[in-house]
Amino acid sequence: MSGRRSVCVLICVFCICCALKRKPVFSIQELTVTARDLKDCGKNVCVMSSADCPAESDVLTATPERFVNTSCHFLSHEESITCRWIQMNDVRTETFIFRRTDINCPSILHLYSHFNLTIKSKSIVSQKEWFSDVYPVIIKEIVQAPRPVITSVNVTDSSVNVTWNGGRTTKCRIRYKRLNTDSWTETADFPASEESLFMIEGLQAFSEYHLSISCVQDLSRWSDWSSETRVKTSESPPSAPLSLSYHVASDVNSGLRQLLLLWKALDVTDARGLIRGYEVSYMPTKQPSLKKTIHTTELKAVVLVRAEEYEVTVWAYNGAGHSPHRRLLVDASRSHDVRSVKSLWVYSDGSSLRVRWGRDITDVEVSEFAIEWSVVKDPKHANWQRVDGSTFTTRLTGLKQEENYTISVFPVYGSVCAPQTSISADLQHGALLDVDEFRLVNVSRSSLTVRWTWKQTEPRVKVLQYKLVLSGEHGAESLSVFPDQHQHSFHHLHPDSRYSVCIHGETASGNFTKASLDVSTPLRDSDEWTRFAVPVVLLLVFGIFSVSSVTVYRKHFLPVVANPRFSLIGRWLLNPHLQGSGRMCVLKLESVFPLDQREKSFIYVERRESVTSEHEDTPPSKIPTSPAPSPPEYVQLPLLADRSDYVQNGQIVFQFSEKPSD
Repeated sequence: MSGRRSVCVLICVFCICCALKRKPVFSIQELTVTARDLKDCGKNVCVMSSADCPAESDVLTATPERFVNTSCHFLSHEESITCRWIQMNDVRTETFIFRRTDINCPSILHLYSHFNLTIKSKSIVSQKEWFSDVYPVIIKEIVQAPRPVITSVNVTDSSVNVTWNGGRTTKCRIRYKRLNTDSWTETADFPASEESLFMIEGLQAFSEYHLSISCVQDLSRWSDWSSETRVKTSESPPSAPLSLSYHVASDVNSGLRQLLLLWKALDVTDARGLIRGYEVSYMPTKQPSLKKTIHTTELKAVVLVRAEEYEVTVWAYNGAGHSPHRRLLVDASRSHDVRSVKSLWVYSDGSSLRVRWGRDITDVEVSEFAIEWSVVKDPKHANWQRVDGSTFTTRLTGLKQEENYTISVFPVYGSVCAPQTSISADLQHGALLDVDEFRLVNVSRSSLTVRWTWKQTEPRVKVLQYKLVLSGEHGAESLSVFPDQHQHSFHHLHPDSRYSVCIHGETASGNFTKASLDVSTPLRDSDEWTRFAVPVVLLLVFGIFSVSSVTVYRKHFLPVVANPRFSLIGRWLLNPHLQGSGRMCVLKLESVFPLDQREKSFIYVERRESVTSEHEDTPPSKIPTSPAPSPPEYVQLPLLADRSDYVQNGQIVFQFSEKPSD
């Protein structure tokens, strides 16, 4: 029980606080009474209902703060009085109380009457009554002209003729405003004519207006404004030429040039009607007879031209006529180096699509961007939107939930535009693209390169954007990726380190990993090993070549010199332990060989067993001896000078003979 009581107390406290904090209610009240509505209470009092007749002992206490800005007016043709005021409390009923010393209720409302007026208000809920102050009323001073009634309007493209019925008025005034605007424009007071006719000039063609009229009579107040009448001015020919830009591209299939013409829809004030289409004519300046004309309802046209100068003219037209023409001279032999938008992406934002693109376009200033979107199944009926060149996002509305759309963005550089960049999207998924085939392309000790592709598909979730993230023990870095990007390289990495590379999808509820790779950077790059190995290999090759060249040079260019180590006599002569007998033998070659045979002579050396006498020294044991005689040796005799001698020591017998024939 105590718990229920506590809850009840809290509810009561809450209700009291709400009642104390409740803001006062303001409402404009209006009450009209005629002579037929009055009831006589006697005692100089008239009321609208017999139940409102006050007793003699009643004291009416005024509460003027509940009746603010009270005003009344009298309509003589209706014999009625109307009062308006601002009510400061809740819903209630109201009535009038009239008091006059010599009162006659049915005839109290006439032009020369005067009386005191009290307004009575009664709460429907609490039945509590409130009374206003006593207002002295002089009918002659509150007479108001009757409210006029507009009977007909006649429109042109820039004016409206208004006819009304307002009785005997002396002057009137008209107010008007365009549709979907708040401010009124009032004409100056003009005398009322017998025809009750007035023309409003200077209006916008093919535009809707609301208008009403108020009039005044002699010795009366201005009437209330008449009921608003809605009118629409007629069409007129467009008043401004189109804003035209173009782009020239090569047509690979035909060998001709594609001329893209792009123009901006006229503003409502310039269109002056419903634009029904556009007329495009183009002709070579040197061959006017080849002029061609096409009609379209789109805001672009693509025509095939040759590589020469053309004159292009474009008009807009409505039911009333053509706009001023826009003429351009286009040199189709030249192409303009203007770039399309990059980093285009679309994501779903409830009942609309949010389109955004990259800020880095080109050094040339972009005047504006043209956005085109159309249903994939019906590309001929496109919608267009233009945004300022400093704007890089826009919202597309009025889309259907079940349709797929193709969205294209054209950057416009004055009279030149770039080709469109397009993407597909729908309200359910946003961009109809997904990342595919994420792989590693190259890795070095300080960099790595990854590559991926994009495929047309319906993603599982609404992706706001994709991000490429590199993380490792030395930190992390990330960047957004878009459909025009397929590869990226990370630089300034650390050698012999492990990194993780992944693509994250960003959604409204969080992020998810689409694809990932684990990569390790090498300690040394392959080119570093190459830089080290190549000099070593070259040095080895140079050494081998040097040795080989020396051998070849000696073999082919130097004379053959006998090596004493490979002959018996040579080894004997080079042995330092041998001792001779002290005898010197001199062989005179002049007496042995004739002069004409010296160049072809050979020395025949044959070893024989030596006969040792007791007087002769024994040869050293180092001279090898053999029981069988050694084969003879032929030594080529060098060419000697005329007076040269050949001297030999030892127990060797020299025997000269001609070299035997083979």
